[in-house]
Amino acid sequence: MEKKLAEQYSTFFSKKISLVKKVTAIKSLSQMPEHQILLFLSQAYDRKKPIILQINKNDYNLSINETYGTICYFQNKSGMLVLENTDSQLTHMLSYKDIRHIRLV
Repeated sequence: MEKKLAEQYSTFFSKKISLVKKVTAIKSLSQMPEHQILLFLSQAYDRKKPIILQINKNDYNLSINETYGTICYFQNKSGMLVLENTDSQLTHMLSYKDIRHIRLV
């Protein structure tokens, strides 16, 4: 029985299986001015357009990353927004100060 189990393990480990996606390098885009970020966020919210947000580094996020989706809540006074991504079923709650760059999908 041990021999059969050892054979199964050896065939399992001999297969090269990669379960992790390859990380694509994100091109760091320039920091947009605050007034431009607020303008584009309000336009995307009013028109229900899907957008891609590039998010700055902070204490919790050690690298620049991108998220995409549509804005379902945006409040200009508090600077908070909620971004929903229906493909991956994720919801992000962000401050506009965390945003580095905005572009349309």
